[in-house]
Amino acid sequence: MQEIGVNRYKNNKTDEMKKILIMLIMVLPLMAGAQTKIKETAVPRSVLLTLEKTYDSYKVRTWYQAPGQYIAELVIDGQNGRSYFTAGGDWQYSTFPVKAEECPTLMNTYFVNNYPGYRIKTIEYVEEMNGDNYYRMIIVKKGIAENDCEMVFDTRGKLMKSTAPDPDAVKRDYYTHNNPDASDKKVSEETGTERSRRRQRPAPKADEPQVEKFTPSEEIVADFQKAMGKRVTAGPEWVLRNGEYAVAYFSNAQKVKMESVYQISDNKPIMTGKTLARDRYNSTILKYLAEKFNGEQYKIVKMVQYEFNSRYRSPIDGKKPKPYTYVVISQKVKGSKELKYTRMEFNSSNQFIGLIAQPLDDKDVQ
Repeated sequence: MQEIGVNRYKNNKTDEMKKILIMLIMVLPLMAGAQTKIKETAVPRSVLLTLEKTYDSYKVRTWYQAPGQYIAELVIDGQNGRSYFTAGGDWQYSTFPVKAEECPTLMNTYFVNNYPGYRIKTIEYVEEMNGDNYYRMIIVKKGIAENDCEMVFDTRGKLMKSTAPDPDAVKRDYYTHNNPDASDKKVSEETGTERSRRRQRPAPKADEPQVEKFTPSEEIVADFQKAMGKRVTAGPEWVLRNGEYAVAYFSNAQKVKMESVYQISDNKPIMTGKTLARDRYNSTILKYLAEKFNGEQYKIVKMVQYEFNSRYRSPIDGKKPKPYTYVVISQKVKGSKELKYTRMEFNSSNQFIGLIAQPLDDKDVQ
């Protein structure tokens, strides 16, 4: 699907109602129950004329009437959607359902990294009458009778507005719930007798949980062997990334650490990652880090350059995505032996894109 909404509408009104429109879209689910199906003959002519002026080609499937509003369920450029009009005939906005893989990578990455334990309920692309288009993602915590949360992203995938809980609190609660032993590190006070008793009688070893090793499909393994063959000198070790990708970690003939990333849904290769040696670190990125961490001590743990497969095409624009770089920085935490990690992404021009909240997978720096 092409990126929706770029110069597809004819009229370009002012943005004075922008805030009102966003509020209307946020309460749209509440209004859904008040919609009544009607015939086109019951739709005011002013609404029909506005629709004709708004889009060049379309096909209306059904008309609905809501309090002070008319809604056209239609098809535009092969995409199903809905257009909303006031009773006076003014176009307000249109919404189009989209899949996660059709959305900007930055937007999907933000959700995956910040809302573990949540699922995506719906995603819509919204076109407003003033040309201010954006994505609206509804997420919900996995469970029974949980409330919906809304996040609004611009066309590049940058978060604009959110009713979702604080990401740090979500991640803290998620990992506390799933790692109860790690969350409680308090050491209780002991008497001398208790300490002596423990020295005399060691505590029994707890059974170590058996973690099932991830195994990719035979098709993915065959493609990897065909592509890499004898160039692999160590590995591969396969891991699951974000529940969507199969990743092979291996070393090549030059002993360079590499990654091959495959899409599990269609078994197709997406990209290859190469861990850079220190003398190959990009100078622009090094300059950015020096400025960002000015006066602070830090260490570059890894810098990985990702190059997309020559046959891979973005579901957004049908083009091959540009390379990008993933960087992990470590810093000592005062009063603790643990290290603090900062994860960042840089585009093909080595400009900072954004932060990554958690490791990419089990093989990434933890």
